[in-house]
Amino acid sequence: MEQSKITFSFGKNWKDYLKTVSKEEIDKAKYDIEEWLGTNFVSGKTVIDVGSGSGIHSLAFYLLGAKTICSFDFDKYSVEATKILWEKEGKPKNWIVSQGSILDKQFLKSFGQDFDIVYSWGALHHTGAMWEAVDNSINLVKSRGKLWISLYAEGPNYSKDLALKQRYNSASPLGKKGMIYKSIARIMLSRLRHFKNPFTWNEKISRGMNVYHNIVDWLGGLPYEVANEDEVLRVCRKKGLILERIKVKEEGAANIYVFSLPINTEKA
Repeated sequence: MEQSKITFSFGKNWKDYLKTVSKEEIDKAKYDIEEWLGTNFVSGKTVIDVGSGSGIHSLAFYLLGAKTICSFDFDKYSVEATKILWEKEGKPKNWIVSQGSILDKQFLKSFGQDFDIVYSWGALHHTGAMWEAVDNSINLVKSRGKLWISLYAEGPNYSKDLALKQRYNSASPLGKKGMIYKSIARIMLSRLRHFKNPFTWNEKISRGMNVYHNIVDWLGGLPYEVANEDEVLRVCRKKGLILERIKVKEEGAANIYVFSLPINTEKA
């Protein structure tokens, strides 16, 4: 898919977000993992975090007792962000942080194993080759393991949203700030109309983000691809995966999928 020049770094945005991250947000990430996978499911499991971003979810897996966590991201600043949390935990040997791409099969072979949990939150649709990234992620799942991914939902506004992101990436630093402030102004006005305090607009939201950093993430997020749930289910079922849970969102948000892989004779 052809994309315009990318001037946005997810990692720089994540590093800025980490300046405000709280224990409550980390606890929320842990709770969310257990809500989706089950209480105590992570303990003793091998985990790979594809596109680790801020590292908050890798940290949550670590705190929930994962046997090993392999975190990687293509963006060097995301790697730095993840390492900040890794270092704060005392550089645990069972948590490995590296730079690499889900599209690089040689890099993926360097892990030397498949994983009980293959996790990728909002990353595969930013690779520029989403379906290849999905396929490579599936190939990392161990027999009886789980694939937990989120992908932007398809909708009629894709071209409009893509053009917005392209404008942001083409804008000057001042232009980028203007687009951010315009988004903030719309949120404040909406809150005012609903009799809410407009000055408390920068609320913490789910999945390790606040409103401000979510705005920056949305505006800057190129490459940008989308998928409908039927496409995802078809691709994953062809690879032998069984859908366990799904949460379908509206356009502009990401659908969430949890698949399991039964005993795979090729990997057993």
